[in-house]
Amino acid sequence: MANEKKSGMGLLPRLIIGVFVPILLAFLIIGNIVFFSINFGNVQFKSIRDLSFTGFKEISAASLKEYTSSMNKLGERTIRNKAEDVAKQVEVYLRLKGTKKADFSKNPFLREIAIQKVGDTGYTALHDTNGISYFHVNPNVEGTDLHALATKLPGFWKILEAGLQTNTSGYYDWQDPDGSKRPKFMYIAHVKGTDLMIAATTYIDEFSKPAMAIAEKLGRMEKAYSSQYTQRFKVFGFVVLVDLVLLLAVIYLYSYSVVRPVRRLAEVADKISMGDLKTSVDVNAKGEVGALAESIERMQMSVRAAIERLQKKRREEKSNSSTEK
Repeated sequence: MANEKKSGMGLLPRLIIGVFVPILLAFLIIGNIVFFSINFGNVQFKSIRDLSFTGFKEISAASLKEYTSSMNKLGERTIRNKAEDVAKQVEVYLRLKGTKKADFSKNPFLREIAIQKVGDTGYTALHDTNGISYFHVNPNVEGTDLHALATKLPGFWKILEAGLQTNTSGYYDWQDPDGSKRPKFMYIAHVKGTDLMIAATTYIDEFSKPAMAIAEKLGRMEKAYSSQYTQRFKVFGFVVLVDLVLLLAVIYLYSYSVVRPVRRLAEVADKISMGDLKTSVDVNAKGEVGALAESIERMQMSVRAAIERLQKKRREEKSNSSTEK
């Protein structure tokens, strides 16, 4: 029947879906490549953003680690040089003055040589190979046997015990008044020709403070980058949404301009099939649709001419039949 319609999706939604969906998928794929990482079990597809961000963090961490290590080594050399320098000064003084251990406490000048500043908070101290302390920044330590620290400060004592035999160095943890622990580095240098030794020690992080400042700056840069990324992503999302809406509107208008003459031709063909041969094929189109319109118009004219010939033939037959009677 002419009024019966085939079920299914029309040409207009087909055109819109066929054009819009691939473009939408392309936007989604590009968005994922640029902004989002995808994980499929053990397989990862990192976005450009994550690759650059991860690379930035890895380079920053590696650079910071290398810089901190270099500064710590510089600090170790500084502490070692200070211990050896003070040991040399004590050696020269004792050679010139010949001061005995019993008289050390009465010699402020030797005390001034033995106790010198190392870094911001560090110092040097004078002990002997029996573990007796003679000069120390803390007067309460002077004259005590350092063996008593073996239990209280095992890390410190381990280095000092090795230093009783030869020059040595090492790290130990020191607890601050606030309860926090920070690593200290100590170098022990023996005073040549005596049983005395100079211990130089200070917090090693004093030398890596610039690295901490760099770490804080990198942290601020990371936050700034993340904030800018969020803003850029919002702008990108808004622009993409507007573009998709405009694109959908353009696709709809274009598809409708294609489908409208086809629908008109379908209506004309339906009327012709119902016997309406006077309906006009009012379709202004070019290309395939224009060719289709011309074909329908020729079909309409042909059907009309055929019907007219048939009607004329019937009239003639009827007239001849009447004449014979």
